[in-house]
Amino acid sequence: MARAASSSSTPRSSNGNVKDPAKDLDAEIAALREDISAITATLGDIARYRTSEAKSEMQRAGRKVIAKGEEAVETAQQNFEYAEDEIKTMIREKPIASVLVAAGVGYVLSKILRV
Repeated sequence: MARAASSSSTPRSSNGNVKDPAKDLDAEIAALREDISAITATLGDIARYRTSEAKSEMQRAGRKVIAKGEEAVETAQQNFEYAEDEIKTMIREKPIASVLVAAGVGYVLSKILRV
């Protein structure tokens, strides 16, 4: 990181001459640029990591949704198969009543759809 000025007195070189403060400023600005560059790189790494993490989480959630959807479709298919078996059994046991029910349903639907 950039260093702060150590004292408010005029800086002197090792041979006793006065040092140019502009050179110190240039060096500190260069150090700040390096620090900012390092911070930018770190922020980029953080963003990539979090993006990757979010993508993985979304993929896991997507797989869960697909699994639940497949499970719901399978359950619905089983329910329809059961209902179909029940209707077939009822038709075999009571064919006349089944025909009368079907005719009644057809009549009601025809009245509703003629509106």
